[in-house]
Amino acid sequence: MIISHRHKFIFIHVPKTAGSAVSAYLAREFGPWDLQLGSWKDALGNGAKANRLALISIFYHVSPFKIAQTLIRTHSVDSLAGAALSRRFAGKLADHSSASEIEAFDPSAWEKYFKFCFVRNPFERAVSLYNWHYRKADTRPSFSQMLCSIEAGAAKKEGISWESWQLYTKNDEIVVDFVGRQERLSEDLRSVCDRLGLPFDERFLIRAKANPTRPDIRSYYKPGDRERVERLFGAEIEHFKYRFPD
Repeated sequence: MIISHRHKFIFIHVPKTAGSAVSAYLAREFGPWDLQLGSWKDALGNGAKANRLALISIFYHVSPFKIAQTLIRTHSVDSLAGAALSRRFAGKLADHSSASEIEAFDPSAWEKYFKFCFVRNPFERAVSLYNWHYRKADTRPSFSQMLCSIEAGAAKKEGISWESWQLYTKNDEIVVDFVGRQERLSEDLRSVCDRLGLPFDERFLIRAKANPTRPDIRSYYKPGDRERVERLFGAEIEHFKYRFPD
């Protein structure tokens, strides 16, 4: 999630839609008071630096011992930016804050700034979400079981960040100015940069979390799973005319 006061935009980070790549790209252009929550490791790895807001947050929300330890080890405190900002804005904003949460936090920015997000085919996104959420688990439920848990209302308890449509809509109406698609990430991010007057250089659009051996998502789907995804993501599927990949 980004609120950029320098370039007057708001980016809503929908989980598992290449949002970290988008954040890491845009962070290279930050002004001193621009706010990013999440994706700081990717941003720093892509050449961004902790800005003034991040540095102030570090010195107010990280222990002096941790700061000294990090300085000795890396000669920089930039790696502490993500944790410090998350602590500073805890209870107000988070990595995947919704439109309603961002508007409540900064009504003026919400009214005036260019707002955008990216989406992804829910049939693919559900598989990506499954693999990401259970990436460190010693044992994992089946894909079908995860979908059933979400349908049963257990996602919050299990920490599964599955929502997408809910993040950039209100009362089922899209409230951002532009919705890009992960399937055409470069083209749509270039359009965003053109709109904002920012340079676009695809060399810095790094998909840090991309799986080099992309799985065949059809192998995850068992009887009834397509219908579960259609129920969970029906509004998004219908609006963007997504279909199950052939």
